[in-house]
Amino acid sequence: MQNNHNLQVYYKKEWIDTVFVTANFQQAELSAVMQTLLRKTTLTYILYNPVTVVIVPADSTDKQQESPEKPNQNKLALGANKRVVVKGIIKDARTDEPISGASIFSEASKAGTISDKNGFYVITLQAGQTNLVVTYLGYEKEKKELNLVQNTTLDIGLFKTSAQLAEVQVTAGRKADSNVSGVQTGVNKLEMVALKKLPTFLGEADVINNIKLLPGVTSVGEAATGFNVRGGNIDQNLILLDDAPIYNSSHLFGFFSVFNPNAIKDATLYRGGIPAQFGSRVSSVLDVTQKEGNLQKISGNGGIGLITGRLSVEGPIVKEKTSFIVAGRSSYSNWLMHRLPNASLRESQASFYDLSGKISHAINAQNKITLSAYQSSDNFGFAVDTLYKWTSRTASLKYTHFFTNNFLVDVGVNYSNYKFSLLNKEENSALDYSNGIASKNVKANFIYSFPRQEFNFGASIINYGFQPGQVEPISEFSQITSTQIQREQSLESSIYFNHEYEFTPRLTVIYGLRYSMFNNYGNTAVFVYEPGVPKKLRTITDTLSYTGLNVIKTYHGPEPRISIKYSLSDLSSVKFGFNRMRQYIHLISNTAAASPIDIWKTSNTYIKPQIGDQVSLGYFRNFSQNKYEASIEGYYKQISNILDYKNGATLFLNEAIEADLLPGIGKAYGVEMILNKNAGRLTGLVSYAYSRTLLKINGPTEEEKINRGEWYRANYDKPHVFNMVSSYKVKKRVTFSTNFTYSTGRPVSIPLSYYIVGPFKVPNFGDRNNYRLPAYHRLDLAVSVLTNHKKDKKWEGSWNVSVYNVYGRKNPYSVFFKHIPGAPPQTYQLAVVGVPLPSVSYEFKF
Repeated sequence: MQNNHNLQVYYKKEWIDTVFVTANFQQAELSAVMQTLLRKTTLTYILYNPVTVVIVPADSTDKQQESPEKPNQNKLALGANKRVVVKGIIKDARTDEPISGASIFSEASKAGTISDKNGFYVITLQAGQTNLVVTYLGYEKEKKELNLVQNTTLDIGLFKTSAQLAEVQVTAGRKADSNVSGVQTGVNKLEMVALKKLPTFLGEADVINNIKLLPGVTSVGEAATGFNVRGGNIDQNLILLDDAPIYNSSHLFGFFSVFNPNAIKDATLYRGGIPAQFGSRVSSVLDVTQKEGNLQKISGNGGIGLITGRLSVEGPIVKEKTSFIVAGRSSYSNWLMHRLPNASLRESQASFYDLSGKISHAINAQNKITLSAYQSSDNFGFAVDTLYKWTSRTASLKYTHFFTNNFLVDVGVNYSNYKFSLLNKEENSALDYSNGIASKNVKANFIYSFPRQEFNFGASIINYGFQPGQVEPISEFSQITSTQIQREQSLESSIYFNHEYEFTPRLTVIYGLRYSMFNNYGNTAVFVYEPGVPKKLRTITDTLSYTGLNVIKTYHGPEPRISIKYSLSDLSSVKFGFNRMRQYIHLISNTAAASPIDIWKTSNTYIKPQIGDQVSLGYFRNFSQNKYEASIEGYYKQISNILDYKNGATLFLNEAIEADLLPGIGKAYGVEMILNKNAGRLTGLVSYAYSRTLLKINGPTEEEKINRGEWYRANYDKPHVFNMVSSYKVKKRVTFSTNFTYSTGRPVSIPLSYYIVGPFKVPNFGDRNNYRLPAYHRLDLAVSVLTNHKKDKKWEGSWNVSVYNVYGRKNPYSVFFKHIPGAPPQTYQLAVVGVPLPSVSYEFKF
């Protein structure tokens, strides 16, 4: 109107930032036009003359009428003790994708908050003038000058930085002082923009491999599937992708994770201070969120490495309302297998692919719906006779509704299916074997926020289906017998609440309670064993048959949680946390790392749920205006009903597998230290953790004891772990990165002697986990070069050159023995990657 009709319109920009109007007028009076434009707002107008309009808050005109001589004084007097609520969504300014974990801070009141998973924030401020500052890793800082007179809705868009960032952050990077101000212990948020700056394995940033740089997170060795958190086994980690559980997190036997870096927005690891909305595992939660599509235009990104290629495309379906993103990744890795030092692996072949997609639709300002799906497949061929294949599929549907400014609900439905199969083509033993697990989940999560506190409550129901294993012969000459282990079903339900309350500016408490119930039910048979003797097939005395929806066994109990933060100053705090978690499903394995042939098993009549209690205490300190972050945390964890296997146990197609499993207790304790540098040309972190994990299996008979019922080391017990990561910004577009890691070798069981029985040599293993492998250490180097740093670029590319295992350390994964006639047994070490592995990759965006 100003441009076409010679009008002058006066207003404050922040008052109309969130007002969007589309209208057409012909031969209309100016007053009628202004009334239409401002009809659904809290603004009004003053017409000073036919060509001059002033837009003002609606209540300011009333104040002017009450005291025309001193309107400003009246306005200030009214706002002196008034508090107003500011809410909105933090989003990417170019794509409109919500940004979770962004920091919103008021310079006037020193109050702050963080945007949630939907980008939504609520903050209560004093009325009057203030600067609202919004920051997020990888984006330019945004400052809004506000004159607050009433509750306000303000959506804020952030622009990505025009050049690569120097920060290398694998700790929570929400606010500049989040290390100190955050309430929970052991919580770390990882941003993909930071992970892509670290040295990579074969040119690809990886969520799972990078969380292992955090203190308290380890793995049993190179190319090991899964990870261990604070003395927990690999099955004790709940891994979520858009709220759907992932039951096998690795591709290519642990070299890559199932998460495509081009499709992931962020990941949060909870290893302590776990909120009550999470359950089902006793050690940790890794919550991974996929990106939402660009609402403004078609864009994409991808990468080409030595053995993998990936591409994602995103854009609007309906501009500013509906978006999509589709991402895919595939390997061409056989040439690498042929160059590995192990002869058996050199004769093998391996490949994988994964696909993911997400559609987001904003119905209106109060309602939003998202649909995401994921599928992956791995193939590994050992020589020419045996083919291993495993697949994962997930789907998630989530509906978000805002009841009021500060009250919302997320209702989600998700499905997850994991299946493993083995195909053996050797004529005499030709077979097709498979096992798997599937789950369906419905969850409602309510969030109610208001000044100094937040309520979070909800409920969840999960239905599990277990296929422990079945095998079919596939050749008329095969000597394999058709076998199927009976399927099982279970239902896990829970209700929970969290309450975060700021008692004083120094003391904040989050307390919560989760109550879970687990029912094993369905068409199945339960063996009855002779009492007072070890369980074996020959001690089965009866079989109980259950049909339909009959409940076989029920377990239930409370899971209390509490986190306390006390600020000693603006730069230091002390935090305490306690968690109780219940885990009702178990990964049955007699290996240190998960193998695809391992099976998921339900709690039932004989297998009780694991219960984990963890206490943690930490001191957190920042220096030099939050440039440096330091912390030290200690923890103690106790787990009951943990499972280990009998000597000589058979886990493959065992219809009475509970007879070969032994329940016991476990304890883990340790100290974790980390120093993180967040700013400057040189950034990085140094971390050290001392931790122990011990188990005790002390059954009523000698056969049901391990190591005479004494404490013994778990096969993932690694007392000392040291990590050092650094990134140096050589030039504006060139970054040099290093990564060094050291850890104590893991325990293994080795024979102390052997017996000669006829033509056979029978090993005598002695105590369980009686030997420790040599220490693991490795150095990685990388250089990253950004080819185009212009802000208006349509194509952005970057090169990454890295070397994994620079000095070619042959880190042992396992040991084995070979008998030579006339000589003592010879010891051999298996090193999966025993040579330097260089890689070159090219990342691009358009």
